[in-house]
This record gives sequence, C-alpha cells and structure tokens, in this order.
Amino acid sequence: MVEIYADVVFLINWVMNFFIFQITGMIVKKKPKLWRLMLGSGASALLFCLLIFLPGINLYYNIFSSLIILLSGIFITFGSCSLKEFVKLTVFAHISAFAVGGVGSAIFFYSNMGNMIGSVAGFSVNYFSFRILIAAVCISYIIIKAIMAALNKLTIKKQAIYNIKIISGEHCAEISALVDTGNSLVDPVSKAPVIIAEFECICKFLPEKMQELYITHKEDDLSLVISAVSGEEFGKSIRMIPFQSLGKENGMLIGFKPDTVEIAKEDKVLKLSDVVVGIYNLSLTKSGDYQGLLNPCVLEAK
Repeated sequence: MVEIYADVVFLINWVMNFFIFQITGMIVKKKPKLWRLMLGSGASALLFCLLIFLPGINLYYNIFSSLIILLSGIFITFGSCSLKEFVKLTVFAHISAFAVGGVGSAIFFYSNMGNMIGSVAGFSVNYFSFRILIAAVCISYIIIKAIMAALNKLTIKKQAIYNIKIISGEHCAEISALVDTGNSLVDPVSKAPVIIAEFECICKFLPEKMQELYITHKEDDLSLVISAVSGEEFGKSIRMIPFQSLGKENGMLIGFKPDTVEIAKEDKVLKLSDVVVGIYNLSLTKSGDYQGLLNPCVLEAK
C-alpha cells in the first residue's frame, strides 16, 4: 500500500495551483500580484488537503466541492471583478488545469515513470518529479497560447480596415489602419501594443528637428534622434521598439506614446491610452487605402 503524506500533497497542489493561476492570468491578460498568487494557490491547496484528509469531511469530496475550492482560489488570486470576468477566469482556469494535468499524465505514461491511480482521493503517487511538473506547465502554456492565437485570428476580421484617431496634446491625426495579424510589436518596457503609422500622417506630433531627421532619412541614427528630442517635451513620450520586419532585420523603430488613440469599431469607439505609435518612414501601400497597421490585440480591449 502506498502512503500519502498531507504535506507532500499540499506542496504539490500549491505548486500546481500557482502555475495554473499564473497561466490563466497570462491568457486573460490579468496579472495578479505575487502575494495574491501565492495566497490564492496556497488557500486552494489547503482546502483540498482538509477535504480529503479530515475524517468525515472527505465524504464530501466531489465535483462541486472541487469547483468551490477552485473558485475560492480564483477570487483570492485575482480579487473582486465583474461576473463576466470571473466566469472567464473560471473557464480558463479549468482549461489550464486540464491541460497541465493531461500533459503531466502523458509525460508520466510515456516516460514510464509511474501511475497515478487508486488511493484515498483516487490518486496515489509512486514517483513525482518537479521536472515533470515544470515540463507539463511549459508545454501546456505553449499549447494554450497557440490555440488562443488561432481563435483570435478567426474572430478578428481579416484584412479589416479601421478608422483611428491619434490624439496627443493639441494635435490630432485621423488615419485608416489595417489589422495586421503579423504585427505583434510591443513596447519592450511597458509591453503596450504598437500601432504603426506613416510619418507623413503623424509628422505634426514631432518636433521640427525630429521631422528633419525623417525627411532626410536619418532617423536610424539614434544619437541624432536623442539630440533632436533633447530638451523637448516630446522626449518624455519617445519609445524605442526593436523589430525584425518591414524589410529590415534587427532594426529599431522610433515611436511615441500618445495621450489617446480612438478606434471606430462597429457601433462603438475604443479609447486606448496604453498604446504606442511607431513611426514608419515609407508608404505602407501603393494604393493609399490605409496609412497604419493595427496590432490585433488592441481590438480586444474593452
């Protein structure tokens, strides 16, 4: 008979819950604080151990009690939120849990490292390795992200063009932007998505010295860029965005953080403040149908 120790079960569940809630947060783009993540995963692990090890209480171990344990952990980890957000977190927590558990079981089976069958709560551990747990979490996260990316491409209209308004200070520019599924650029510091716009459409936002650099095609010289914005208010909003596209490898795209970007989407207008506008010094299309490229994730904003 295989002995099961409560402290081992607690530790394993704590680690599993920690990664499941972390993956869930990454998927829904809702990053919890570390202390809440530790507390929520620990609370779920503790409730699970109490439920299966305390005499009399383990009779109530079923799918409903498991759901209550998971919901408690989600609430502690992510805090109060709307019903819609809570349901979304619950769904993706289940998906993450099934993915991690399924991948972990597959690794156990195919590596012939032991079975997890039969015992107090229906599970016994003949051999456990944290390497297997980490591998299961990593593989599950990659699979889930790939599925999410595929679903996003299906839900966002391909080749859709949106009218957007860029506002910064007293200046405003209206352009048409194409949803580009290949545009995954983000600001490396703030992780804000990047909207690429043609220089001629947004030149009014730039100080004169900066405009001269683009007119003379010297914007790639970062020392000149720094000199051009030195002492300018614009310098506070400037961003450097590395890229490997637009006909250049290991390039650096200059961008700035506007006050607001408004996107006309169907019957509503999305107002975004956490976004960066990258300045492209060529025409994006010969036809002139659009002057910008939208990162698809900006359309997921609420």
